[in-house]
Amino acid sequence: MIDAAVEEFGALIGMERLALDADGSRVLQIEPSDTLCLARRGQELCVSLSRERQYSGEPSASRMLELLHFERNEGIGIRCRRGDFGRSTILMLELPGGSLRGGEIFAALDRLTALHNTAEAV
Repeated sequence: MIDAAVEEFGALIGMERLALDADGSRVLQIEPSDTLCLARRGQELCVSLSRERQYSGEPSASRMLELLHFERNEGIGIRCRRGDFGRSTILMLELPGGSLRGGEIFAALDRLTALHNTAEAV
């Protein structure tokens, strides 16, 4: 189901025949500073959105922890890490692959984008 969901997600964003590479992942540059990564991990699809910071301030660690609290995210576990020596923030969540649909991947992308935007609005 993961492969079909990825292809369906691709169609939703205007990319026909989107598929994971042989290693089970696909990286897409979706905005000048945003990178989307889809990666199969067993029976789950990891969806991560990395954003290079293009703003003067940066979300504090405590603010990010507040935004990622499970009660604010309907119980969905979202992980966060900093990369590139603190120049990028990566948010990631896992979707169960059993009956996954492209719309769920799209919703995950929307959720991660909204979290990035909220963190930057501080």
